[in-house]
Amino acid sequence: MMAIIRSEFTKIITQRSVWIVAAILLAINLFYQYQAFSLNLETLQTLDENGMHWWYGKPVDAELDFFDTMGAVLFNPGLFFILLGAVIGGAEFRAGQLGLSVLAVPARPRLVIGKTIAAVLFALLSGLVYAALTFIFTYQCVKGWQPGLIWRPEAWIKVAGGVFFMVAITVLTLGVTLVTKRTLYGILIMAGAILITMTQILTLVNPILDAWTPISAARNLLLQSDSGVAGPPFSSSPELGAWVLAVWLLGLFLASIAAVTRRDAR
Repeated sequence: MMAIIRSEFTKIITQRSVWIVAAILLAINLFYQYQAFSLNLETLQTLDENGMHWWYGKPVDAELDFFDTMGAVLFNPGLFFILLGAVIGGAEFRAGQLGLSVLAVPARPRLVIGKTIAAVLFALLSGLVYAALTFIFTYQCVKGWQPGLIWRPEAWIKVAGGVFFMVAITVLTLGVTLVTKRTLYGILIMAGAILITMTQILTLVNPILDAWTPISAARNLLLQSDSGVAGPPFSSSPELGAWVLAVWLLGLFLASIAAVTRRDAR
């Protein structure tokens, strides 16, 4: 199994398209980091002696808001990791590579497992780079106020959640792409799921319907807090969000194994 994972990881890092996407993701993340840095500076300018700052006319706990921002600055650009998952999954089909892969690994479930683990590793490494950037940018902002803020458990939990989301959305898109065997389909389907969450279309009909979509489940799990900053309503508890996201991850993983196993290798 280790040889399969090593082979799939090598396949990922030798694709030009993967590095193009990686460069795009880095640029997007740096943009969000700059935006968050500017927002955090504004937060400190309105800080009072009680550790509160003013947000749209009401006091908000500055520390909690900083923690939320650290999570959001990873969650928001993490939405673009659908590009990474689709490119990795589509590599098998763009040039008829599935046949060669099956020759190397005749047991197709092992091939999908190896590919998934390799994708997780690449997304995780990327996420850790962005997590480091988050800590650096946040420290530069708070070093004159509370330099120890970035070492608080709340900060690490929020950042870990953002990295987890980057990995999860990569795996979700990988599964969709392997099932549909088209890079573009993987991007379009996952972009549709993101659009459903961002527009709150299903929430207007029934919040339960929204709660069972993958991106909303991740949002319900990772972005709820007690900072008091207003935003779109959440459609479920973090616990239900965790279960729904797990069902989507496992379901698409099993579906991708079934699809690759049944597909003609030509």
